[in-house]
Amino acid sequence: MSEVRSIALFGSCMTRDNFNSRFNPHYKATYRCDVAQNQMSVLSLMSEPITERWEPTKAMSDYDVWNIRTEFDKAFLGELAGSSPRPDYLLLDFFGDAHFGVLQLDDGRIITDNRWKVHATDFYQRLRDQGRLTRLHPTSDPDAYFALWSEAVDRFAEHVRLTLPETRVVVHCGHHTNLLMLPDRPRPGRLQKHRSIARIDVEAANAQWRRMDAYAVEAFGAAAIDLTGEDFPTFDDHPWGPFYVHYRMDYYHRFLAELHKIVIGDGATPTPQMVADIELAAGETPTLRLAACEEERAALKERLMSRKEEVAQLRSRVARLERTPWRRAASRLRRTRAFRARRP
Repeated sequence: MSEVRSIALFGSCMTRDNFNSRFNPHYKATYRCDVAQNQMSVLSLMSEPITERWEPTKAMSDYDVWNIRTEFDKAFLGELAGSSPRPDYLLLDFFGDAHFGVLQLDDGRIITDNRWKVHATDFYQRLRDQGRLTRLHPTSDPDAYFALWSEAVDRFAEHVRLTLPETRVVVHCGHHTNLLMLPDRPRPGRLQKHRSIARIDVEAANAQWRRMDAYAVEAFGAAAIDLTGEDFPTFDDHPWGPFYVHYRMDYYHRFLAELHKIVIGDGATPTPQMVADIELAAGETPTLRLAACEEERAALKERLMSRKEEVAQLRSRVARLERTPWRRAASRLRRTRAFRARRP
């Protein structure tokens, strides 16, 4: 293996962003991403291609057009098998299934139900208007969806075993966060409460995502990078904005460190950059958590002091009223009545 490892990627931005200098400035010292497929369902990948002509119904970037073209022509499997050099690692995440689900055409072919890209094509809109699309989603009928999905994953895994026997597969376990960092609060708030965002059942979607991840690890005989047991909120200043899989920046550093550990475990000699990345990740998340705790403590202390001041002001006001002659008489009368009411 050369010092710079070749990466193939089937997944979404939660994985691809780790190989973007905005998120991990020095990743190119260790990895290059040669083949990628974005936001695609495994069910779509393993389906027959869409050969009909299509046009976008709105202005699109070249990147968006590429996303739709590769979604329809299913070229990823061929590119993966024909890549040179063969990828050292194939990274998988299942955002396309766990978040979007799929659309099944009346002839049985399947495409990802991608509301950002596929929906903005005349092909989708025509078939939708003709009633030729059936929506399938893992949270609507979990067992039925999983049965279809697991069969597709088995075929995907067999394809990888036959065409890329030396490639190591790594499943990037995913989750939707519903936490949002708020500028005026030490604790994150609820993303769906504080920002306008497509509503999903986060708990149900994450449950199905965990199920998919566990199955894929077994089916591919894969390693796993799983940071789902920790809280990584989204935030407004994320390069792509706040979203369910746009995590706080230390997430990407942690991911890279975990990938380094897998590569080292496979026999690679640690480079100085790999060691530096691992050390950064080891200290960064705990430091951020400690800072958040200190900020919360300071906020609580400030609230306590504010309450004490309010109590002192109320006591002062009562004392002033007590010094007024008729107030003193009324107060003595109330105390006397209260005393007599308590006597047997």
